Amino acid sequence: MMSVRNIIFLISALSIAGGTALYVKNWVGVERARARTLQPAGQPTAIAATMVLVAKKTMAAGTFVKPDQLQWKPWPEDGVIEGYIVRPPSGSEDKDSPDPKAAFDGAVVRIELAAGQPVTPDRVVHPGERGFLAAVLEPGYRAVSVPVNATTGIAGFIFPGDWVDVLLTMRVKSDDEDGNAETRYFSQTMHADIRVLAIDQSVENVDGKPSPAKTATLQVTPKQAEQVAIALTMGDLSLSLRSLARDDERSMPGKPKQRSYTLDMDVYHMLGDPRLFGKSKGKGPQVFVLRGDKAEKAKF
Repeated sequence: MMSVRNIIFLISALSIAGGTALYVKNWVGVERARARTLQPAGQPTAIAATMVLVAKKTMAAGTFVKPDQLQWKPWPEDGVIEGYIVRPPSGSEDKDSPDPKAAFDGAVVRIELAAGQPVTPDRVVHPGERGFLAAVLEPGYRAVSVPVNATTGIAGFIFPGDWVDVLLTMRVKSDDEDGNAETRYFSQTMHADIRVLAIDQSVENVDGKPSPAKTATLQVTPKQAEQVAIALTMGDLSLSLRSLARDDERSMPGKPKQRSYTLDMDVYHMLGDPRLFGKSKGKGPQVFVLRGDKAEKAKF
């Protein structure tokens, strides 16, 4: 049997243990309440993040990249991998350092970029790099070059990424009804809504200023490429600049829906209809008038 002293000792130990447990429980409750007071309700715990350069909207393969199509987005630090473009912390930027967005200006998307997806160097190809022109071409299209000058190239105001119409101007020589040689002129819109891939050997304009070019590289279908090749031997090609705004009627480049051509008589009506080439304009009765030793032909 336990002595009275042992019983008293056991009771005292249990009382002390119970009091200690109660004190700890109350202390934990007070600290939790204080933490809830310091942190507003509904506010999530802050997670360390880094500003990463991402695509502002989805860009398909072959799209020319412009700085305004990119933006900075908070990204978890533990999710930043090699290749991501990270913005330097505020206050540590070097004024002489180039803008990371500007580094992608004029590049072409090699692999589709979804909206909000980080932009990495391996997903784009820059001008001058091998395979750049092939990356610019849309599937099923070809690249052809046509000669231009300050007039046919709109005084250097056509840049890569613009959309143009291709016009063919021809000179046709023939004899009139009296056997006199004459030259007539025709102009026709061969292809409408054609994408400009490059000007001369550059796919970007370095200083953004107009510069008369000697060649323009266009994106066309295989059939259009054949037609352009023939047209270059028939006459002169000119480019007509179109608005960058797109609509449903221009969703598929190609020939204009309505045949568009201009004859020289549409500019100067006194020339007469050139479609009468080789045809006699008067097939009425003919009378030879004799005056002495001379004969003249009169038509009615």
